[in-house]
Amino acid sequence: MKNFATRSLTAAAFVLFASAAAMGQSVPPGPPSPEAGGRPGGIGPRADTDARTYREAKLRSAEIGTSAGGMTPQQLAAAIEQTRNDFKRIQLVRNDLVDLLVSKKPFDYGQLAEQAEEINKRAHRLKSFLMKPAPQKSAEEEKADDAARPVYDEAAMRGALVKLCNTIHSFTGNPMFKNPEVVDARQPAKAGGELLDIIELSENVKLNAERMAKAK
Repeated sequence: MKNFATRSLTAAAFVLFASAAAMGQSVPPGPPSPEAGGRPGGIGPRADTDARTYREAKLRSAEIGTSAGGMTPQQLAAAIEQTRNDFKRIQLVRNDLVDLLVSKKPFDYGQLAEQAEEINKRAHRLKSFLMKPAPQKSAEEEKADDAARPVYDEAAMRGALVKLCNTIHSFTGNPMFKNPEVVDARQPAKAGGELLDIIELSENVKLNAERMAKAK
């Protein structure tokens, strides 16, 4: 069960995703498918923004104990850039999945497994940087989670992909990423919960797609 603390994005997310969203906005997510270097320097507005982003992210993440708190300026700059790339790429892969669902073409399960794996990897990276680490599960808990994973047929796979696409659309469209200084206190919890849902859904799609590819 995901508790409130685990589901909430940290305060560092406000600053980091504010800059990440600028790149993400160049990839319009569209409506949910019915189917479906050193411390930033230089002169100019971008340099000022990057420097401010660094200072604020460093301060906030240090206060709340996220991984960004112990980073050097170079590491934090690289992490922010990776966050931008992950945020953008998740939307691009989501759009490809929407196109597939709308086309009604037969599934290429090998390709689906690769797409779900990429979403899962990038969502995990966002989680590790932007959310407080959850308590580590025991071997018994991990085994129980694996046993509880759903087994899809083609119709269930389609439904899972629709849910995954809609969850990504809702997550990336969260108002906190567009205007982090004016945000409803409920939005970080919502975004955090959706990020965890993206991780779980993409893992389920990946494992089932791999199984279905082998069965053909």
